[in-house]
Amino acid sequence: YHLEQVSAWPHSPLQLGQVSGLALDSDGNLVIFHRGDHQWGKKSFDDAAQYQQKSLGPIQQSTILVVDPVKGQILKASGRNMFYLPHGITTDQDNNYWVTDVALHQVLKLSGDGRDRVLLALGEAFTPGSDSKHFCQPTDVSVDTATGNIFISDGYCNARILKFSAEGKYLSEWGAGSSDRRRRIPFRVPHSLVFLPDREEVCVADRENGRIQCFLSKSGEFVKEIKKEEFGGEVFAITYSPAGGGLIFAVNGEVPYGRSASLRGFVINYSTKDVVDVFRPEKQEFKMPHDIVVTNDGSVFVADVEDHFVFKFTSEKAHRSVKKAGIEVQELEEVEAFVQTKLRPEHNASTAAIQQKQLQTQTQPQTQPQQHADKTAATPRSKQGVFPAVMTTLLLIPLLLVVSVGLFICWRKNNRYEVKAEPLAAGGILGKIRGKAVGGLNLGNFFASHKGYSRQGFDQLSTEGSDQEKDDEESSDSEKEEYSAPPPPPPPVSSS
Repeated sequence: YHLEQVSAWPHSPLQLGQVSGLALDSDGNLVIFHRGDHQWGKKSFDDAAQYQQKSLGPIQQSTILVVDPVKGQILKASGRNMFYLPHGITTDQDNNYWVTDVALHQVLKLSGDGRDRVLLALGEAFTPGSDSKHFCQPTDVSVDTATGNIFISDGYCNARILKFSAEGKYLSEWGAGSSDRRRRIPFRVPHSLVFLPDREEVCVADRENGRIQCFLSKSGEFVKEIKKEEFGGEVFAITYSPAGGGLIFAVNGEVPYGRSASLRGFVINYSTKDVVDVFRPEKQEFKMPHDIVVTNDGSVFVADVEDHFVFKFTSEKAHRSVKKAGIEVQELEEVEAFVQTKLRPEHNASTAAIQQKQLQTQTQPQTQPQQHADKTAATPRSKQGVFPAVMTTLLLIPLLLVVSVGLFICWRKNNRYEVKAEPLAAGGILGKIRGKAVGGLNLGNFFASHKGYSRQGFDQLSTEGSDQEKDDEESSDSEKEEYSAPPPPPPPVSSS
């Protein structure tokens, strides 16, 4: 199992600002939450976490994009003139959006029909706080798929997780956990949340502490902590898949001080806490991976807030990039499954018997896909052999014509000499014939005997410049590598 980037996704570029959040709707489409032309910078907040750029007004672009996960086409756009600094997003079973805005210090529930209806608002706009009715730069939301309860990570100024009912009623809150209560370390920017439906747990990426902590969703009781040296000190975002007994997907970030580990994605076995895979982009590096989601088919999407880009990754089983005759071929899992179904052997049959049976039944419908593939693969080779043969034939034809004309003229001359020759003895006649014909064919001497020709023979036939060809396939595999800017200086805690 290994995740690799799908470099051809999206098929057409997406016009994005700082991409802060990702989610999936009930149809499996990717939901992107971005900041348009707004950016979180050093002057965005004062020391009391008050937003300082309200004069800019809300973001006028569509901040919520529903995107086809296969091709990357935009299916729906919404969220205009509503947000100032978007951060986290998730969806519920009714396809409503739950979002956080760090400038507004609010958590909003929006209709997913594209009409931008605010169904519920938690917190007071532009007013930071630490009680049950206020937040301070809340970062993310997760939804209990069974009860509809929501969990909020709060946030850059506070260090807690809050639990609300689906109707917005405050239920409880808790801080960081530890197996040793005497050494409990508080949260330092609880940055990302994910609900584990098969375990009824909620896990949080404690960003600045470089760890993942999980709690029972009903009581908030601490369950476990995952902290790896490979994280390099910071964990920015997490998501979860029940596949393989439970897998946590995470991305790390740069620490504001000291030496950071390389920015990567991680696949972690929930039960053993072992890192089972590490992945990263192929042609460019992460700059600041900010959120991550995984689809039902195992595809992983990573939002990079600094690169204004969303990366797609798939496993080797679902996606392979191979080179065949200079062409990059994407072998999808669905195609492999189709071929395997068509060529599945009968029970208790040997491999040799199967192959023999396939050879005998090549004209049957079930082997047509394989025959078509074989013909397709053979076509380029046959085309490559025809062209040189044609060119060789065209070059030989003039030479054969010259030789044939010379032989014909020589033959005619010999006949003329034989007719006009004086009657001599048989030996003399044969001698003359030998002198003229049998003595050897010399076209140079022949033409030299006629007026206007020299005795230097034929000049060498020159074909330079007549049939030069250029191989157009030399550059078919070349790809223009995207320019990667040098990594930005380590961002402060309050700049993402």
